[in-house]
Formats: sequence, structure tokens, C-alpha cells
Amino acid sequence: MGLFDTKKCAFCGKEAGLITGLFGNDLAGGAYLCGECRKLCTPGDLKFSEMSVDDVKANMAIAAANRKKATSEYRETRKIKTGAYRDKNFLSVDENHGWFMNETDDSGWVYNLDDIYYYGLVFETALLEEGQYFHVDTYSCPELPKCPEGVRITDAKLKILLTDNELGVKELNLDITPSFSADEGEIRGAYACMHDFVEVMKVYKTAKKK
Repeated sequence: MGLFDTKKCAFCGKEAGLITGLFGNDLAGGAYLCGECRKLCTPGDLKFSEMSVDDVKANMAIAAANRKKATSEYRETRKIKTGAYRDKNFLSVDENHGWFMNETDDSGWVYNLDDIYYYGLVFETALLEEGQYFHVDTYSCPELPKCPEGVRITDAKLKILLTDNELGVKELNLDITPSFSADEGEIRGAYACMHDFVEVMKVYKTAKKK
């Protein structure tokens, strides 16, 4: 392929040169999907090289239906916040439908609580330096892991594993600490935020059993 060779997107018809073409995907059968049209697909790890044009169109329809769900059907019943002052949006929950949305970015996808089969708090740590002190009270949320002795937490994430779902997303790793290196206040907020999520899951599962 020469420097000025182009690919034409099978969906929007726009042409992309060699450089911009690298941001798209080649489909089965030789068709091409440009980077902008890729944004119309679901966010999962799709194997475009094995997908036909019709396969991609079907996936785009699923993505469009999920977007419509977010704007016309979703009704937030609870907002989970994080941060040292609990002022940072983290998750939005629609308990009536059993849905949730990640508010740590602007993706706007709607996920099902029923698709969650594992969730947990994961944190990174650093050794305490001389004179440093770090302590997080976890007595109010005993289900969460405590900070090991002799270290401070520098970052915390909520890890969510999902069963097969319409979006094709298998795992979410959501940063529960807003800053690059969290201070003690942010870690307290992260623990409280995670505790709120655990409570949402408990309440939702209990309600489903009734």
C-alpha cells in the first residue's frame, strides 16, 4: 500500500489515508470501518476481523438501543459519590430497572446489575516513610479489605466483572480516587463509596428474592 492509498468506510463512505486508516478496522471480506463509525459500536473488545458488514450493523443497532435506554428510559434512584468530601460523581444507579452507569467518564453506557458476578476493592500501596502516619477507619464497612500495616494507599479502584452482556464488556476497573496520588481523605471517601455500592447490591439482590 502506498502512502496516499485510501480506504473507504463501508458505513459512512468517507475515505481515510494510510495514517488515518490505522484508527479504523478491517472487516471480514475486505470491508473497512473507520474510527468515527467505530464509536457507534458497543464498547466491548470486538473482533472486527471476524465480523461482516451486517455483523457490525447489528452491533451498531444494539449500541443505539443502549444509548436510547440511557436517555429515555433510565431513571436514577441513587447516586454514589467519592472524593474526600463525597462530591465527585462515581456511579449512577436505577434500582427499579436494575441498571447502573459509570460516571467516572462520559461514556454513557447502561449496564445491568444482574450481569455483575464479582466486585471488589483493589488498591495500590506505598511504604510509609519515616514520620508518616496513615490510618483508615473501616469499622463501619467490615466487608472491605483493611489497609495493611506499614503502608499507605495511593490508589483505589472498584473492579467489576460481568457475565456475557449486550455491550460485550467483561470487566470494569473504575478509579475510585480522583487524584493521581490519593491522600487520606480521598481514601476514606473511596471506602465510603465502595461501601455504598456494596449496600446497593445487597438491597437489589434482596429485593429480587422477594
